[in-house]
Amino acid sequence: MMVTDCAIGRQIMSTDGARDLLVSNRNAPVGALSINAVDQLRAIAGLCNAGEFDATTKHLPLHLRKIHGDATDQAILRFAEGLEPIQDLKRSWSTKFDLAFNSKNKFMMRVLGMTNPSGLAAALPGSVAAMFEPRDM
Repeated sequence: MMVTDCAIGRQIMSTDGARDLLVSNRNAPVGALSINAVDQLRAIAGLCNAGEFDATTKHLPLHLRKIHGDATDQAILRFAEGLEPIQDLKRSWSTKFDLAFNSKNKFMMRVLGMTNPSGLAAALPGSVAAMFEPRDM
């Protein structure tokens, strides 16, 4: 299984299109709109995911890395990592509560806590992260 397309609002794009949009938004001139929904999608896909890369295959190209988890989590984790490495995200956030997906509820829930202040900037666009104060974390 693999992610081929994603949607943000009404905009549907390929995974390559999402990566291109992420890069172009990061290289936008200073003062341009800095909210980047693709960046937030990457953070959610990487953090709200039960899949984990096998440490022995981290040196391999993304499509060859082994992932522990179900097929859906594997596909979404590869998608997130394909946009940008999620290692810093995983290090900056810890799972406080996890409710696994089940076919009856048809949703999963994960509550995360920040373990490193740099995690805020890694998960949110800079202009949004700047609105948080130390007491908010």
